Amino acid sequence: MLGKLFKIALAAFVLFFASDTLAGNDMDPAPADWPNFEYKREPGQFKRRQNGMIDPTPDVVSLKYLPKDNYGFVDWAKSIKEGLIKPRDTVLDGDAPPPETNEPAPDVIIKSKLDFMPDVLFPHSAHTVWLKCSVCHPKIFKKKAGATPITMTGIWKGQFCGRCHDKVAFPTRNCFKCHSVPRQAKKAP
Repeated sequence: MLGKLFKIALAAFVLFFASDTLAGNDMDPAPADWPNFEYKREPGQFKRRQNGMIDPTPDVVSLKYLPKDNYGFVDWAKSIKEGLIKPRDTVLDGDAPPPETNEPAPDVIIKSKLDFMPDVLFPHSAHTVWLKCSVCHPKIFKKKAGATPITMTGIWKGQFCGRCHDKVAFPTRNCFKCHSVPRQAKKAP
Protein backbone atom coordinates (compact mmCIF):
# COMPACT_ATOMS: atom_id res chain seq x y z
CA MET A 1 0.00 0.00 0.00
CA LEU A 2 2.79 2.39 0.94
CA GLY A 3 4.60 1.63 -2.33
CA LYS A 4 1.46 2.45 -4.32
CA LEU A 5 1.00 5.79 -2.49
CA PHE A 6 4.65 6.64 -3.14
CA LYS A 7 4.24 5.93 -6.86
CA ILE A 8 1.10 8.11 -7.02
CA ALA A 9 2.82 10.97 -5.18
CA LEU A 10 5.85 10.68 -7.44
CA ALA A 11 3.67 10.68 -10.56
CA ALA A 12 1.79 13.78 -9.32
CA PHE A 13 5.08 15.51 -8.58
CA VAL A 14 6.46 14.72 -12.07
CA LEU A 15 3.20 15.78 -13.75
CA PHE A 16 3.17 19.07 -11.83
CA PHE A 17 6.66 20.04 -13.00
CA ALA A 18 6.32 18.57 -16.50
CA SER A 19 3.08 20.42 -17.18
CA ASP A 20 4.65 23.64 -15.93
CA THR A 21 7.68 23.16 -18.18
CA LEU A 22 5.79 21.94 -21.24
CA ALA A 23 3.30 24.80 -21.14
CA GLY A 24 6.01 27.03 -22.60
CA ASN A 25 4.30 30.29 -21.70
CA ASP A 26 5.19 30.00 -18.02
CA MET A 27 8.96 30.29 -18.56
CA ASP A 28 10.90 33.50 -18.92
CA PRO A 29 11.68 33.98 -22.62
CA ALA A 30 15.26 34.07 -23.84
CA PRO A 31 16.23 37.75 -24.24
CA ALA A 32 16.95 37.51 -27.96
CA ASP A 33 13.73 35.62 -28.65
CA TRP A 34 11.49 38.35 -27.28
CA PRO A 35 13.17 41.71 -27.99
CA ASN A 36 10.31 43.70 -26.44
CA PHE A 37 10.32 41.74 -23.20
CA GLU A 38 11.93 43.63 -20.34
CA TYR A 39 14.25 41.11 -18.76
CA LYS A 40 15.71 42.50 -15.54
CA ARG A 41 16.57 39.63 -13.23
CA GLU A 42 19.64 40.56 -11.18
CA PRO A 43 22.77 38.40 -11.43
CA GLY A 44 22.64 35.64 -8.86
CA GLN A 45 18.84 35.56 -8.67
CA PHE A 46 17.12 32.34 -9.65
CA LYS A 47 14.81 32.26 -12.64
CA ARG A 48 11.34 31.36 -11.38
CA ARG A 49 8.19 30.00 -12.95
CA GLN A 50 4.77 31.60 -12.47
CA ASN A 51 4.09 29.33 -9.52
CA GLY A 52 7.24 30.64 -7.78
CA MET A 53 9.23 27.43 -8.20
CA ILE A 54 12.85 27.72 -9.36
CA ASP A 55 13.12 27.13 -13.11
CA PRO A 56 16.23 25.01 -13.79
CA THR A 57 16.23 25.56 -17.55
CA PRO A 58 19.30 27.49 -18.75
CA ASP A 59 19.15 31.12 -19.80
CA VAL A 60 20.09 31.20 -23.44
CA VAL A 61 20.20 33.67 -26.26
CA SER A 62 18.88 32.05 -29.40
CA LEU A 63 21.69 32.10 -31.94
CA LYS A 64 19.25 32.40 -34.84
CA TYR A 65 18.62 36.06 -33.93
CA LEU A 66 22.30 37.04 -33.80
CA PRO A 67 23.96 38.53 -36.90
CA LYS A 68 25.90 36.16 -39.13
CA ASP A 69 29.19 36.64 -40.97
CA ASN A 70 29.70 35.86 -44.67
CA TYR A 71 30.09 32.18 -43.86
CA GLY A 72 26.90 31.83 -41.83
CA PHE A 73 28.61 31.76 -38.42
CA VAL A 74 27.56 34.07 -35.58
CA ASP A 75 29.39 37.39 -35.79
CA TRP A 76 30.16 37.84 -32.10
CA ALA A 77 31.89 41.22 -32.52
CA LYS A 78 28.89 42.67 -34.36
CA SER A 79 26.56 41.20 -31.72
CA ILE A 80 28.46 43.14 -29.04
CA LYS A 81 28.57 46.37 -31.07
CA GLU A 82 24.81 46.22 -31.65
CA GLY A 83 24.19 45.56 -27.94
CA LEU A 84 22.55 42.19 -28.54
CA ILE A 85 24.89 40.49 -26.08
CA LYS A 86 26.83 42.01 -23.21
CA PRO A 87 29.75 40.00 -21.88
CA ARG A 88 30.29 40.65 -18.19
CA ASP A 89 33.64 41.73 -16.78
CA THR A 90 33.26 39.10 -14.10
CA VAL A 91 30.95 36.37 -12.93
CA LEU A 92 31.44 37.49 -9.35
CA ASP A 93 29.05 39.94 -7.79
CA GLY A 94 30.12 43.18 -6.12
CA ASP A 95 33.38 42.06 -4.47
CA ALA A 96 35.10 41.36 -7.77
CA PRO A 97 38.49 42.90 -8.44
CA PRO A 98 38.40 45.66 -11.07
CA PRO A 99 39.12 44.60 -14.65
CA GLU A 100 42.61 45.19 -16.03
CA THR A 101 43.14 48.79 -17.08
CA ASN A 102 45.84 48.35 -19.69
CA GLU A 103 45.89 50.61 -22.69
CA PRO A 104 44.33 48.85 -25.66
CA ALA A 105 46.98 46.94 -27.58
CA PRO A 106 47.31 47.59 -31.31
CA ASP A 107 46.15 45.08 -33.88
CA VAL A 108 48.85 42.65 -35.01
CA ILE A 109 49.59 41.46 -38.54
CA ILE A 110 50.75 37.84 -38.55
CA LYS A 111 52.64 36.99 -41.73
CA SER A 112 51.50 33.85 -43.52
CA LYS A 113 54.21 31.34 -44.34
CA LEU A 114 52.53 30.42 -47.65
CA ASP A 115 52.77 32.79 -50.62
CA PHE A 116 49.18 32.17 -51.78
CA MET A 117 47.59 32.72 -48.35
CA PRO A 118 46.73 36.23 -47.14
CA ASP A 119 48.25 37.45 -43.88
CA VAL A 120 46.28 37.42 -40.62
CA LEU A 121 44.94 40.50 -38.85
CA PHE A 122 44.70 39.80 -35.13
CA PRO A 123 42.33 42.41 -33.62
CA HIS A 124 43.22 42.89 -29.96
CA SER A 125 40.09 44.98 -29.31
CA ALA A 126 37.72 42.17 -30.37
CA HIS A 127 39.44 39.82 -27.94
CA THR A 128 39.82 42.14 -24.96
CA VAL A 129 36.05 42.68 -24.86
CA TRP A 130 35.85 39.05 -23.73
CA LEU A 131 39.18 38.33 -22.11
CA LYS A 132 41.79 39.84 -19.82
CA CYS A 133 45.29 40.15 -21.26
CA SER A 134 46.59 37.62 -18.72
CA VAL A 135 44.42 34.88 -20.26
CA CYS A 136 46.75 34.76 -23.29
CA HIS A 137 49.92 36.56 -22.20
CA PRO A 138 52.50 35.17 -21.53
CA LYS A 139 51.17 31.57 -21.23
CA ILE A 140 49.94 31.16 -24.82
CA PHE A 141 51.57 34.09 -26.63
CA LYS A 142 54.67 36.08 -25.71
CA LYS A 143 53.92 39.80 -25.43
CA LYS A 144 56.22 40.79 -28.31
CA ALA A 145 54.61 40.50 -31.73
CA GLY A 146 56.20 37.72 -33.77
CA ALA A 147 57.98 36.15 -30.76
CA THR A 148 55.66 33.12 -30.64
CA PRO A 149 56.10 30.73 -33.60
CA ILE A 150 52.42 30.15 -34.49
CA THR A 151 51.60 27.29 -36.85
CA MET A 152 48.31 26.14 -38.35
CA THR A 153 49.10 22.58 -37.27
CA GLY A 154 49.43 23.83 -33.70
CA ILE A 155 46.16 25.77 -33.97
CA TRP A 156 44.36 22.65 -35.27
CA LYS A 157 45.79 20.70 -32.31
CA GLY A 158 44.30 23.20 -29.85
CA GLN A 159 47.36 25.39 -29.32
CA PHE A 160 47.69 29.15 -29.88
CA CYS A 161 44.39 30.47 -31.36
CA GLY A 162 43.04 26.91 -31.21
CA ARG A 163 42.71 27.20 -27.43
CA CYS A 164 39.37 28.98 -28.10
CA HIS A 165 38.68 28.77 -31.83
CA ASP A 166 36.94 25.51 -32.77
CA LYS A 167 35.74 25.32 -29.15
CA VAL A 168 33.97 28.51 -28.02
CA ALA A 169 34.86 30.90 -30.85
CA PHE A 170 34.26 30.62 -34.58
CA PRO A 171 35.84 27.58 -36.29
CA THR A 172 39.26 27.62 -37.91
CA ARG A 173 37.89 26.06 -41.11
CA ASN A 174 36.61 29.56 -41.85
CA CYS A 175 40.11 30.43 -43.23
CA PHE A 176 39.49 33.90 -44.64
CA LYS A 177 37.88 35.20 -41.46
CA CYS A 178 41.45 35.49 -40.11
CA HIS A 179 43.53 35.38 -43.29
CA SER A 180 42.09 38.66 -44.52
CA VAL A 181 45.05 40.97 -45.20
CA PRO A 182 46.30 40.96 -48.81
CA ARG A 183 49.99 40.15 -48.99
CA GLN A 184 52.41 42.68 -50.38
CA ALA A 185 53.79 41.55 -53.72
CA LYS A 186 57.42 40.43 -53.45
CA LYS A 187 59.89 42.55 -55.38
CA ALA A 188 61.80 40.77 -58.12
CA PRO A 189 65.56 40.41 -57.47
